Order: sequence, then C-alpha cells, then structure tokens
Amino acid sequence: MKKNIITTVYIKEILDTIRDRKTLVSSLLLPVLLIPVLILGMTKIQMMLADSEKEKQLNVVIEQMPAGFEQALSLDSAIVIKTLGEGAAPIDSVNKENIDGYLKFSPDFLTQIDSLKSGGVDLYVKSTNTAASDRISKVLDSYKADLLATRIQKINFNPVLLEPMRINKVDLASDKEQFGKFAGGFLPYIFVIMCFLGCLYPGLDVTSGEKERGTLETLLTVPASRFQIIIGKVLAVATFGFIAAALSTSSMFLAVQFIEDIPQELIDLLVSVLTPQFILLLMCMIIPLSIFFAALICAIAIRANSFKEAQSYVTPLNFVIILPAAIAMTPGIAFDWTTVFIPILNISLATKEIIAGTIDYTKFAVLMLTLIGLALVSVMFSVKEFSKEKNILK
Repeated sequence: MKKNIITTVYIKEILDTIRDRKTLVSSLLLPVLLIPVLILGMTKIQMMLADSEKEKQLNVVIEQMPAGFEQALSLDSAIVIKTLGEGAAPIDSVNKENIDGYLKFSPDFLTQIDSLKSGGVDLYVKSTNTAASDRISKVLDSYKADLLATRIQKINFNPVLLEPMRINKVDLASDKEQFGKFAGGFLPYIFVIMCFLGCLYPGLDVTSGEKERGTLETLLTVPASRFQIIIGKVLAVATFGFIAAALSTSSMFLAVQFIEDIPQELIDLLVSVLTPQFILLLMCMIIPLSIFFAALICAIAIRANSFKEAQSYVTPLNFVIILPAAIAMTPGIAFDWTTVFIPILNISLATKEIIAGTIDYTKFAVLMLTLIGLALVSVMFSVKEFSKEKNILK
C-alpha cells in the first residue's frame, strides 16, 4: 500500500511539473539548449578573436634598426613601422597604447655582433597586449636564430657540439588519458550544475509553491503519511534532476561534433569515450546525486511561505556546489583516499578517471557509498522538516 501511495504522489508531481511550462523550460529545456549554445558560441567567438588578433595591424617604433632585420619583419606582414612626431616619447606612446611596441637597438649592435659578442635590444610592450608581445617576440626570435646561424657558419663551428644531450620524450599516456585529464574536469562541472538546476525549480514548486497556492494542505487530507508524500515529491524532483544532467551531458557531446575545424581525431576520441561502461558509471553517480539535491532543496524550500522566499533560501547552495566542482579543474588535485569522501569534488575527479580509463573501482565503490549515505541523510533531513507543523501550515 505504501509503495502505491508513493508512486501515486510521484506520478502526480511529475504530471504537474510537465504541465507547468515555466518549470519545464527552466529545469529541462534550458539545460539542453544552453550547453550547445554556450559551447558553439564560445568556440566561434574564440576562433574569431584569434583570427582577428593574427591579422591585426601592429604599429611598432624601431630605433636604430640593424641591417637584415627587415627580413625577420617580413614574417609578419601586419607589423608596420611607425615614426612618431617630434617630441613624442616612444615609451609613453606604448603606455598610452598609441603604438603597440617599441624596439630600441643599441648603437653598437652590429659592431658587437661582428665581434662575436651580444648585441643589445630593448623591447617595450604592455603585457596586457598579449598579441603584440607574442608577435614581436616571434620576430626577434627569428632574427636571433638567423644571427646565430650566420655566426656558427662564420667561425666554422659544428652546431652539434652545442647539444651534449638529446632528449627523446615518449609520452606513454593514451589519448583517452590525456583527454580525461584535460576535459574530464569540465564535463562533471556541467552535469553537476545542470543536475542541481534540474532539481531546483521543481523542488521549489512542489514545496513552497504548493504551500503558496494552498494545495499542500489539501494533499495532506488524503490517506497518506507525510513520509510517503515527501518521498514521492523528492523522487519526482530527483527525476527531473537526473534527466537534466543526462540531457545536458548528451547535448555537450553532440555540440562538440558540430564545431567547425575540429580535428576528426578528436571526434573519434569523443565517440570512443561514450562506452557502455562510461555511461553506466556516470549514471550510477548521477542517481544518488539527484536524490541528494532534490531532498536538500525540498527540505530548505518547505521552510518558506512563498516561491520567491524559497528562492532566496536556496540560492546560497549554488556557491556550495560550484566551488568543489571548480576545484576539481585545478591541476594537481587527484582522486585519492582523501578526496573520495568530499561531496561533488569526488564525482568530478572520478569522472576524469572514468574518461581516462584509469578509475580505481575500490575508490569508486567508496564514492558510491558516500553518495548514497549523503542522499539518505538529506532525505531524512527532508522528512524531518516536512514533519514540522510550522513548515507545512502557511
């Protein structure tokens, strides 16, 4: 009987949420559409900015330019040599961003070079102008390489003597391991946030929303315990969180394949990551995570007398959830016996290992026990809050 009542409440909340367009859009449609738009949009913008930076004209003042430097400048046709007006200070012009850079060769530059010594050159740029700094430095490096080659030829020196040791670095990490370490932190960041957002609005609606509409008191008149009612509500909210996480993850993988100029090797690697094992392990983590979020949101939102008030109560949870997910993207943070017990962080780190194919199943089992325990505690907390008369009656 108890199971039937919980199922009835569950189905009732699912249907009510589906009928509510506002909640449905914010909990399901938004996560699915937002991720591809963000990925495609950000990638397109970054590519456009990178192309524009390469083609952008750089205005550079060169003082006492030595012979032969013009050939190095020809490597970047967008660098234009400028002459400042009388009395204008080149360094001030760089500071004021009237010019992009200032090169000042020493008066005896070529004399020093001919004497097999080091010629001096000062480069004035603003570090905030990354494109100018990189492109001018590349020209200088090319000129330096030409001077070195000429010098080696002049003294009849064998350049092999400058390399007493040759290092042949062999990377033993597989493509999946490299991809896991690189993108594994971003993927859980997405599905954790979307799982929370998927639970958020349905969780607010089935608690404070019903209390505000006066339908919660009516629901309490049916022959069902409060335990049965809140469990049905939590499971319904968790369902939307699970679906949001699953759809956002799927849409992200699909969106990457539509990015222009993406190497076919990367697409093949993404396809190889989507193994039944990866999907199964990911779903195993998302299920208790969804229940945890759903129960926690319901427990907090039931204290509020209105939907708007509940939003203010739940908003701080965003920071609590985002922080550990962001920490997982920090280099040096590993999935070990310390981090396996830290909620959210353990999921993010485990996802890296799953993608890389290096997951330790003993640690994963402990992670699952931690998540299940956390979900049970949050459910107990939700049941406790729902049992209080002051939280139920408006």
